[in-house]
Amino acid sequence: MREWRKRLSKLLSSVVCLAGVRLDIVLLLLAFACKMWLFYRLVGMGVAASTFVISLLAIACLLLCGNLLPRAWRFPYVLLADAGLSLVLFIDTLYHSYFHDVTSVSLLRQIGQLGEIRESIVSLTNVAYAFYFLDLPLLIVAYRWKLKRVMLRCRDRAAKPARRLAALVLPVLLLVGTVIHVERTVSEVPGFLHARYSNKALLQALGIYHYHAYDAYQYTTLALGTKQVASSELADVRRWFAEQQSKLQPGPLFGRAKGQNVIVVQVESLQGFVVGLTVNGQEVTPHLNRLMREGLAFPHYYDQTHHGRTSDGEFTSLVSLYPSSIAGSIYFNFAENEFDALPKILKQHGYATLSAHAYTGAFWNRAVMHRNLGFEQSLFSEDLKPGKTIGWGLSDEDFFTQMSEKMERLPRPFFAFLITLSNHHPYELPPAYQTLDLGELEGTFLGHYLQSVHYTDQALGRLIELLKTNGLYDSSILVVYGDHDAGIPQAELQKLGIEPKYEREYDKVPMVLYSSALSELNGTVQQQVSGHLDLAPTLLYLLGISQEGHYFMGQRLFDFPDAERLVVFRDGSYVTQEHAFITQTGLFEDGRYYERISGRPLDPQAAREQFLAAQERLRLSDLMLEGDLYPVLGGVSEERR
Repeated sequence: MREWRKRLSKLLSSVVCLAGVRLDIVLLLLAFACKMWLFYRLVGMGVAASTFVISLLAIACLLLCGNLLPRAWRFPYVLLADAGLSLVLFIDTLYHSYFHDVTSVSLLRQIGQLGEIRESIVSLTNVAYAFYFLDLPLLIVAYRWKLKRVMLRCRDRAAKPARRLAALVLPVLLLVGTVIHVERTVSEVPGFLHARYSNKALLQALGIYHYHAYDAYQYTTLALGTKQVASSELADVRRWFAEQQSKLQPGPLFGRAKGQNVIVVQVESLQGFVVGLTVNGQEVTPHLNRLMREGLAFPHYYDQTHHGRTSDGEFTSLVSLYPSSIAGSIYFNFAENEFDALPKILKQHGYATLSAHAYTGAFWNRAVMHRNLGFEQSLFSEDLKPGKTIGWGLSDEDFFTQMSEKMERLPRPFFAFLITLSNHHPYELPPAYQTLDLGELEGTFLGHYLQSVHYTDQALGRLIELLKTNGLYDSSILVVYGDHDAGIPQAELQKLGIEPKYEREYDKVPMVLYSSALSELNGTVQQQVSGHLDLAPTLLYLLGISQEGHYFMGQRLFDFPDAERLVVFRDGSYVTQEHAFITQTGLFEDGRYYERISGRPLDPQAAREQFLAAQERLRLSDLMLEGDLYPVLGGVSEERR
């Protein structure tokens, strides 16, 4: 055995010396080949062999940069580089487990919030993730034990020209390979890099480390200044909104609720499948179900959020633009932009405007962004009275009680935007509040969610009771909707018999609107497809405020032809009244086309025209954000602010 080890060591040493490459680099490349294989497997992504190879070349070049350092610093450099590259794999895997996408440099601006979601992070961590860091202690032991002596012998025997040749060849191979690979990708899908419809698609095309290098480049470009919008692009924006405005003739319901207060409740992680759901004979959301019977229910209200999750739910609903193609929350990336948002418009029309959330105003940068959107007053945890704590902070029941008292004192008319908190991932409700008998579902992830959402429903029932008592229920438009899906794995949903026929079939959130002014419609189920972007134009329409001069990309829910409805998602997927086009990469070639209700597959080529219309919406929305176009278009001129 000793002789065999000696021969193997000699063979490895000879091979390494011949190539002029350090043995630790060779071993690390083998380790990273295994790590990347694990990463792509965990995120369910297949990549081309060329993508895999150029990623390994990038790692090799980065590790070999240590040769530029003094000899004493080379091993610490390799160790730190290994740890950093492994951390990228770990963070992307963890982020993907909840958001189904990969992270980006812009999310580093939100790293201070990680402490606030540590419970969710812990619950999502898989023991397999430890493999990403397994080579670190092994590398230290191997270096101290045998590797260092092998490397010293190699250094003595290897010719300097050979080492220099390797140091030149690898970067050249990396550069040439990257250029060829990117050129081929762009030639297959023109505009792919610029459009950036999906981080996951970019990573799949470029490889994980090239993706992050490109992401850093794009983020730096954004950070250096506002995008310079070409005159032709600005003309495209003006033309599109002018065409949309021409379709918005007032109908019978225009101004029907004029002068009423507006109370909007955005409910954390409220997903559509819970509406009407019973478990062991118990209604999971009895109060929400009752509200839907009293008001107008919209069962086909789709989640249009992206990286920003809850903050995207707020932004899309209040501003009626799409989430950004740039990774990270709009609330951070574009906090200095001007926005012609719903609260700002209502304030211009004499409304007192209030937002409230039972958590710190620093989270999602709300304290800054809500003021920018036009809220005169914003209340966060630091502004509220102490009360019962559930999960992250003040319980929804105590929050609603305090908000009811606050709304009673507001000048009329008012707009109140209330954001709930208790039903937050990982949905671990204290035992005293778990009142459902779930049987076999008890203790499962789905069971935790049902108990949690049942509690929030009880709190919602308390709010409605208080509104009826103080007279606000019949003098206000009350809207309740979910901010985003609950992140329930498909294996858990199957326990309820939920089997989607296609992606996004169940990617809906409850939405209900009640107003005493809509008496002839109350108690009806509205079958039109819709989404978060449709809230702001709908409320303005009911209040009798013209949309002219405002730049909303959503479509009002009333007096608008269903045949023209188009609900677009950030990845390029869309649904219409009859059809659904689903793409996970943002590419038309990867898409699937279905009858929306039956799920019957259709020829994808029939979806091309509306797919291009969806892409145009996303492009123009990105121009509005990245070019900060509201002041240019006159949407927030000094006269109107």
